[in-house]
Amino acid sequence: MTTRQYYLENREQLLIKRKKYYQDNKEYVLLRQKEYNLKNREKNNKRQKIYAVGYRKDNKESILIKLNIYYNTERGFMVKLWNSIKTSSRNHNRINEFKDFDEFHNHWLKQKARYGMKCPATGVEMTTLKGMSKPEEKFQRVLTNISTDRILSTGGYSPQNLIFTTWAYNRAKCSITPEMAKAFLKIVKERYGDTNETQQ
Repeated sequence: MTTRQYYLENREQLLIKRKKYYQDNKEYVLLRQKEYNLKNREKNNKRQKIYAVGYRKDNKESILIKLNIYYNTERGFMVKLWNSIKTSSRNHNRINEFKDFDEFHNHWLKQKARYGMKCPATGVEMTTLKGMSKPEEKFQRVLTNISTDRILSTGGYSPQNLIFTTWAYNRAKCSITPEMAKAFLKIVKERYGDTNETQQ
């Protein structure tokens, strides 16, 4: 009888025995695992990287669909914004005073409790539509999507210098002052009505 055959025939008893051994020797088992991981870290990392690359290659479309669904949820969208902040801080040497995602997310929840999903600068309802229709397409920009807006463009990312506004307003601020942007949006709203209304 091969080892495999023996395992299949005695699987339940072996699992019970293994579980009991772990419970009786938990500290010793965890210590041995830690020692093994430290000793074989490079080897394990290489193996995991090869597996991850192969898995992503073989399951590209299904992964994309799952990411698309997740990033269109409010929390998933916030994770995407948090990752963007970390990348921006690293690439542009900007200070990021948020300790972790939870602190960043709580900052959003405080604003949401006060304004709901409305942009505090324009009053426009903000969205979390960050999806891809095809694998080869980049993430689409949606004008009403939530964006991280630094009040002082020369400052970094901090609770005092960051608010969440629509992507369109945030981009408009790059070339005009907040007061000019508000005035422009007020004129548009008066002339064309609520920008949230769906055109018939």
